[in-house]
Amino acid sequence: MKLKKMNEALQSLRTKYAVKAGGELIKSPASFCGAGAMLRLADGSVVKLLPWRKERRFVELKKLAEGGTLEDVSTLRFAYFSGKMSLKQELYRELDLAAYLGNAKIKSLFTTKNGDTANVVLRLADGKSCCIECSAILPENTEDIDRHEIIARRGVASDRVVDTQVPQASIYKFTAEGEERFTDTDTELFGFELEEILLIRAAFAVLSDKKLATEWNKADALLAKQVEDALKCDASGKPVSYK
Repeated sequence: MKLKKMNEALQSLRTKYAVKAGGELIKSPASFCGAGAMLRLADGSVVKLLPWRKERRFVELKKLAEGGTLEDVSTLRFAYFSGKMSLKQELYRELDLAAYLGNAKIKSLFTTKNGDTANVVLRLADGKSCCIECSAILPENTEDIDRHEIIARRGVASDRVVDTQVPQASIYKFTAEGEERFTDTDTELFGFELEEILLIRAAFAVLSDKKLATEWNKADALLAKQVEDALKCDASGKPVSYK
């Protein structure tokens, strides 16, 4: 992760859009199961970033779910398979997306686990159900595979094209040395990997709206507990409920 260049890009965005609040991206500690970087504000306080909330496909899914395109959302079905992230990191991300895209707090959860794979069944406070499949056993050099579907009484929305099994790239280059893929997702942040782009955008969002700092830190505290609960309830065989 190119933190120095990422901070330069963040300051460039601040200047371009006249955002007065200052801060810099810092590397997350190894024990943290959230994003790979945090935002340290000018006053020294630290904000736990939720960069996936700024990814275009999830922004659009949320619009479909809340804007009337989907009627009476009932079920969310998520999957995330990786060889780079731990099971805790995957659960942290997917549990947050369940509450974010479902637009309701998690009311209860139950997990069945087998090594570094897990299935989690959730109930949201407004009655929606959610199923999450996670696996952290892909080979390290394999691209992450994920899929998120929202099912309603009228309509189904997905962040992947119908029948797509793996994420697609915009451009493929085949050479004697192997295959290369290229996908540009942000016209203002060329040259950065997707993870870096989302972290920069998440940090910029916090600097632009100070209310997000409190909101995301509260979400992080809740997610940390939910991740631990999800891993423990497999052993107890009992679901975990929240007020």
